[in-house]
Amino acid sequence: MRAHATFLAFLAFAFPALADDADPTAPVQKIMQISQSNLSGDDSNQDDYFSDKWMPQLFSSAFVTIAKKGFAKAQANNEPFIDYDPVLGGQDGCAPKDLTITNAGPKDGVFDIVAKFHAFYCFDNADNRFSETHFKVVMENGVAKIDDIVNIIPDGDPVSLRDTMNGYFTAQ
Repeated sequence: MRAHATFLAFLAFAFPALADDADPTAPVQKIMQISQSNLSGDDSNQDDYFSDKWMPQLFSSAFVTIAKKGFAKAQANNEPFIDYDPVLGGQDGCAPKDLTITNAGPKDGVFDIVAKFHAFYCFDNADNRFSETHFKVVMENGVAKIDDIVNIIPDGDPVSLRDTMNGYFTAQ
């Protein structure tokens, strides 16, 4: 038993990326990093959450399937598929600051990872309330993947990106 524990400890130190893969906050930390970078004002550092680079790394296979189908249809119809930033919960925003990421725990095999941040401070008459985005994270082959992004709208209903994407197909 002692040798088994020692071997597991060795693996954790020798291959830290493997340990990160199972951390349900890891894809959320990465997507928030991308968001901060995109809105930092440095145009040379722009990235897209939904690029071929990030989709398979950050999102569940079910999410990727719906998103790719939607982006293909939108491109064929020359129209937007997702017309807002699903991380910030709006069309415009500032680089997220005062960011906290917490794991609210699993429920029915889905982790609720909550990101709270200020995202609209750079506008005149800025709303100083924290923005809150919930990332629904599932494990696929031992790797944490985002399966939905839910914006908590102050004084409104939560907005699920999966519901928005699925609605695109039924609205046509």
